[in-house]
Amino acid sequence: MMDKAEIISVYGPDLHWEHFEEAIGNVKAVGKDMKYRFFENYFDIPALVCCAHIVDILDEENGEPLKKYDFWKDVNHSFGENYIPTQFAKNAGWFFPRLKENPKTYLQPSSNGVKDWLKELKGDKRVVFLMTSSAIDFAGLVIEIVLGSDWRNYFDIYITDAKKPGFFTNNNKFKSIEAGIPGKEVNSLEPGKTYSGGNYADLMKFLEKQTRKSDPKVVYFGDSLCSDSFPAKVYGNWDVVLVLEEMEAEGYHPGSKDILEPKRKVPKHEVNLYINPDEEQYILSEGWGSFFYHEEEDPKHDKHMNTYWGRIISRYNAIAVPTVEYIAGMPINHQYKKFNSSEVGNTEGFYPGKPKPLLP
Repeated sequence: MMDKAEIISVYGPDLHWEHFEEAIGNVKAVGKDMKYRFFENYFDIPALVCCAHIVDILDEENGEPLKKYDFWKDVNHSFGENYIPTQFAKNAGWFFPRLKENPKTYLQPSSNGVKDWLKELKGDKRVVFLMTSSAIDFAGLVIEIVLGSDWRNYFDIYITDAKKPGFFTNNNKFKSIEAGIPGKEVNSLEPGKTYSGGNYADLMKFLEKQTRKSDPKVVYFGDSLCSDSFPAKVYGNWDVVLVLEEMEAEGYHPGSKDILEPKRKVPKHEVNLYINPDEEQYILSEGWGSFFYHEEEDPKHDKHMNTYWGRIISRYNAIAVPTVEYIAGMPINHQYKKFNSSEVGNTEGFYPGKPKPLLP
């Protein structure tokens, strides 16, 4: 691993990649327009390490850094070997078999508070939908453990294999789920049913019909800056609530005026500056520092977000929370401070408080 001096020698004192600004506006381009490949979740982070080792090996064999690398197709093939949806039914690859052996080792059931909150959300002509890029078999396994066997009671419609971010820009037809697999294409959606694939325009038609509003407001919860935040905001103009575990890993602190007494009991979360050692090991970087803040690039010391991911957070999300539990414990009509997307690195949208590195 490069030490700090080596990193500065390559990227300069501000540690900015030469394509930093351009990449912020091209977070998740798809198909032929895809210029950058971001590794930003537990599914693909291992491939980041593999790519780094491959570059080192090729450079060593060449005697100096190559001008061009052509190994991505092989890495991408390994993704298919492990994560392509058909591998779940075949019990093939390294990921699905181990998850299926003991899923409760990796999946945490939600609290009753979250379940009560989901039920309450369905009132007042609101529509609650579940959308995932996972296929129905894998998604079904996960959500049954998280919400229980009655999970369908918490949503008005269920969308699987959505293929985000392409869902927001393509014209793929929705398919009904028949006997647990995608069946016929449908021209319109019906409440209470499960679908595969689809597109943003047809989903909005369904929401307009159910809410009886010509342009219904959508609040979308997601945990991926690339596949959820960016496309939902840019292509759908949805307000995004980002579930961001880095807030807990780095510590955060709420202001007293930002905390209200929950109207229902939910599991208590530690609200202080304590950093969980296990999360620190997997999420934090001694070499690169905070996910949110880089001190060397803040001459004014105003504690705005100035890292790449920090800029993405404030630009494409309304608010960010460590877990859904915090939202579920609040009244539905509670008003939250939102990120100001027009202010670079704005920090107002963190709830229940700003991450530790952003505190004065």
